[in-house]
Amino acid sequence: MNQTEKHSTWLIVGLFMLGVCMRMPITAIPSIVKEIAANLHVPANSLGILTTIPLICFACLSTPVSTVARKMGNELTLFMGMIIMVVGSLLRIFNFTSLIWGTILVGVAITCINVLLPAVITEKYPSRIGSVTGMYNVSMSLFAAIGAYAITPITAASSWQMAIMVITIVALITLLIWLPNLRFNSKEAETTEGMAKPINMWTKLNAWWLLLFFGFQSLVFYAVVAWLPSIAMDAGLSHNNASLIAGLFQLFSIPFAFLTPLLASRMHNRLPLFLLAGLSPLIGSAMMLVHTSSLAYYIIVSLLLGVGCSTAFALSMTLFSLKTRTAADTRSISGMVQTVGYLIAATGPMIVGQLNAVTHAWDTGIIAIIISCVAVVLFGWLSDREEYI
Repeated sequence: MNQTEKHSTWLIVGLFMLGVCMRMPITAIPSIVKEIAANLHVPANSLGILTTIPLICFACLSTPVSTVARKMGNELTLFMGMIIMVVGSLLRIFNFTSLIWGTILVGVAITCINVLLPAVITEKYPSRIGSVTGMYNVSMSLFAAIGAYAITPITAASSWQMAIMVITIVALITLLIWLPNLRFNSKEAETTEGMAKPINMWTKLNAWWLLLFFGFQSLVFYAVVAWLPSIAMDAGLSHNNASLIAGLFQLFSIPFAFLTPLLASRMHNRLPLFLLAGLSPLIGSAMMLVHTSSLAYYIIVSLLLGVGCSTAFALSMTLFSLKTRTAADTRSISGMVQTVGYLIAATGPMIVGQLNAVTHAWDTGIIAIIISCVAVVLFGWLSDREEYI
């Protein structure tokens, strides 16, 4: 592994803030879909695309982002991504058309963060991969929880446009904090001279196992994000309690978002982590097959789902760095895995929603999530049989 590269004293704060922007602009929106739909005079179910669009961006643009960053440098590409996020987030407040285009731009920006953060950590903090990855995972989970819960009262006190403006201001602050890191931007041509040629990840079976692990854990996460509040309300919970469950799902993930990268970087046999990543949401999903309106019961459900989904995502992001020897290879595997992985993930909310539309119940969709949890364990274990890709 490379020795630590020079970097700005603002880098660690910048990584934390990039983590803040990784999920909050997406996961906060489902809680106010009805308000947005009423204001824009469109059917609420037509806004389900607001969750799907970023996933399509992740799938289509992860490999191109990796290519652009190889030519422009990671720090500069992330800075350009944050400019795109600020513009896109601001666009979302005007009308339905600008909402769609703004969401596309936000998806482009988050793709840059998804792909390049593991590469920056590998390059700048090769001896602290676990702790730094854990740090930005915590910021991601914490502010996803805050966003999912706080956006409803902000909207009630003002408007949905003001709630999105708060998210835009957070993105602008992140952009300014990241600015000092541009001084240390370096292109691959400047840093890899004389080094081995980057590995073609598409030809490596182990990379495909990691891709399938990432894809199915993302499918479980986004299916839960999209439908957990609806499942809870159909079980008899109030709208406020369903929003609380959605916030707790994100909040419960925080300890494992931090601990998982630390443990993964120290363990030789990571099977216990893969079991936790798959079995915890499997049990939580199975509990939703029991029809009850108990808030306490759904708090336990959100705990199990949050722990498992957080462990799975943090583990996958950490493995990008642990399974590669150079920042170029980390960026390459990150781009490859997220390109196809998010295509798999995008099917989750659609499959569960369509099964509900056909059967007029959630049970079949929940069983599909349970099957995906089994795939998480299987492909995770297969991806970890060799030390490096």
